[in-house]
Amino acid sequence: MVSVTVGSGPQGVVDPGVRVVGAIMVPHWREGLSVEVLPDVYRDIVEVVMDAGKPVQAKQVVPRIGLPAVTAKIEGTRGKLKRLVERGWLTEAEPGQFTAAHPGRDMDSADLQNDKGPSL
Repeated sequence: MVSVTVGSGPQGVVDPGVRVVGAIMVPHWREGLSVEVLPDVYRDIVEVVMDAGKPVQAKQVVPRIGLPAVTAKIEGTRGKLKRLVERGWLTEAEPGQFTAAHPGRDMDSADLQNDKGPSL
């Protein structure tokens, strides 16, 4: 049996570049978190769903994140969408229809400062 100690920091903190099996790479959403904490592909998916403004399916997300619209990529993206639902970033009101769980809350402060409100 091999014992591995990762980093010397507080529990749950891992040195960059260290691969840890079983680590949660997609954190559960909570107040104050922005999409910046998500891995790149998950961040892209959340941003596509947020920008859509209506429920989207995995097959609609795939080309918007730069992947070919083939079955393997669609199924992989569907799994990521479901994980984002489990972690509170997205909702799935109807099977296969994904929307942002917290629209407007995941924007960074620069976006909020540039928002002039609805245009006429």
